[in-house]
Amino acid sequence: MTSTLTIYPIEVLSQNAPSYVPGYWQPEAQAADPKKPIILKILNQTGTTLSYNLVPEAERLLPAGRSINVRVDLSSIPGGYGTVNIYNESLLTYEYSAEDNVVTIRVKPGSEATDHKSVYISPTGRIYSF
Repeated sequence: MTSTLTIYPIEVLSQNAPSYVPGYWQPEAQAADPKKPIILKILNQTGTTLSYNLVPEAERLLPAGRSINVRVDLSSIPGGYGTVNIYNESLLTYEYSAEDNVVTIRVKPGSEATDHKSVYISPTGRIYSF
């Protein structure tokens, strides 16, 4: 007895899962290896001075048009997660890009729908905005 199996390729378009709901609980970026230090490169593109700090460190100022690197070593932080506050009195939005363990955060003027004041880094290296 002989049988034949014919397989036809099917084109599938990428789309979000029906259960996907955008929101603050969705990661914005991912560090490649959370066991190694993560560098947050903060670019101030707001036109005004920002305040920033890695909790629990002291607040620092970042003038408009400048950038700063904040080193986050999750293995040395109790609980294994990091919080970096980046804020001023204005509404802000953060735009992310990541390459290896360097995560660039472009801080720009925002709206009530996109207002962010801090960055949360989970023990798995996922990065969220709040």
